[in-house]
Amino acid sequence: MAEALQDGYVHARIAEPFLPLYKPARNKVYYGGRGGRKSWEFAQALLAQGMQQKLLIICAREFLNSIDDSVHRLLSDTIFRLGLEGFYEVLHKTIRGKNGTEFVFKGIRNNIGNIKSFEGADRCWVEEAVDVSENSWDVLLPTIRKAGSEVWVSFNPNDELDNTYQRWVVNTPPDTVLIKVNYDDNPDLPQELRDQMELMRRTDYKKYLHIWEGEPNADYEDSIIQPEWFNASVGLHDRLGIDAKGVIASGFDPADDGQDDKAQAIRHGCVLQYIHAWSDGLVEDATEKAFVKARDMKAQHFVYDGIGIGTTVRSEMKHLLGDIQMQVEPFIASETPRDPDSKYEGRKNKDVFRNLRAQFWWLLRDRFEAAYKAAEGQYTDPDTIICIDPDIEGLATLRSELCRVQRKRGQNSWIQVESKDDMRKRQMPSPNRADALVMAYANKPPKVWRGTKRMPDLGRLA
Repeated sequence: MAEALQDGYVHARIAEPFLPLYKPARNKVYYGGRGGRKSWEFAQALLAQGMQQKLLIICAREFLNSIDDSVHRLLSDTIFRLGLEGFYEVLHKTIRGKNGTEFVFKGIRNNIGNIKSFEGADRCWVEEAVDVSENSWDVLLPTIRKAGSEVWVSFNPNDELDNTYQRWVVNTPPDTVLIKVNYDDNPDLPQELRDQMELMRRTDYKKYLHIWEGEPNADYEDSIIQPEWFNASVGLHDRLGIDAKGVIASGFDPADDGQDDKAQAIRHGCVLQYIHAWSDGLVEDATEKAFVKARDMKAQHFVYDGIGIGTTVRSEMKHLLGDIQMQVEPFIASETPRDPDSKYEGRKNKDVFRNLRAQFWWLLRDRFEAAYKAAEGQYTDPDTIICIDPDIEGLATLRSELCRVQRKRGQNSWIQVESKDDMRKRQMPSPNRADALVMAYANKPPKVWRGTKRMPDLGRLA
């Protein structure tokens, strides 16, 4: 703990991770699990700064149906705890300081049409920010534009794909203080909370990681790929001394739905070496971009989603290939399983898997499970595992996509994967990176596919 005297006004004990709250920065983002005292520290820091100078402080959240839903009570309690009643006047809907400082409480979604009233704010504290929608952020952030203004954000993560997590943790903006705090950063953690934490850690470790360690949640119960399997695969080739060798294959999802990202994954043998997702460009441009990357990484196979706009991808690839030997093949998810009469664990493929998509999602699952066992010390054939380069782009997003896709249960014994419509009902975006990775491992045995003899014109990508 640090003892801090704020210009003679407030003598407060500050936990070390929260000292940056007292230094200028455009954005100050604190996230983590239960018991990390985020709200407590934010409240006393804002009260201290409001005593140093006149500030308009907006305390916002996505929805505010009544003042009881806000941090009004927390700020009031902090005023009394720190003995600041002589400076701050606590009113029913606002808190005012003798120097003109004012705390006001707003719901963003409730006031989306009047958000411009925030323009004069010096500080904007967005509490429980995990619930804030993309649209609300897009409206709010440009509004807080007064010189020297700051945006303070506090939240407990829910899902890695939530806009708040992606906006602040995965794609952290410049001039942002980003700090994760948990119960072990709280020197005053009550024994009652500590007992709850210890019990959950012993009885439900996955839930403990989410609730107490602030790890993003996922619907793990029926997930095809478990998060601990994914974690084990990251950097596994370095830990086990496995070299990247064998087939180099690219999987490409051109995004049939215009709102989805396009995505490409490239693996060298068992090692995933590249993954990238992007939203701009027509399918022709995206295909050329994916082809150039595959060519530069010397891919022998180019597997693409053959449903919908797949015909455009094939046509474009014909023109791009020239004399380059690269096997190009569509992946038709709804087709019957490959090698239908071959056996998987004693049963024919056609009796095990609902379709091609289910087959290769499940085979990728087997690779992740084998990687986990290898990481635990069990001998495993390197050709049957997956290893992930720890430096690839969007690792957290890939993990979330892979670990959220679920097995669909039905009356028959087939293994099948939930559909895109099923995912939308769970408010899950299309897992384009994950699908691209599945396709990267779905290449057929080598057979050179040649296009026209014209070499590709790469001028558009210069």
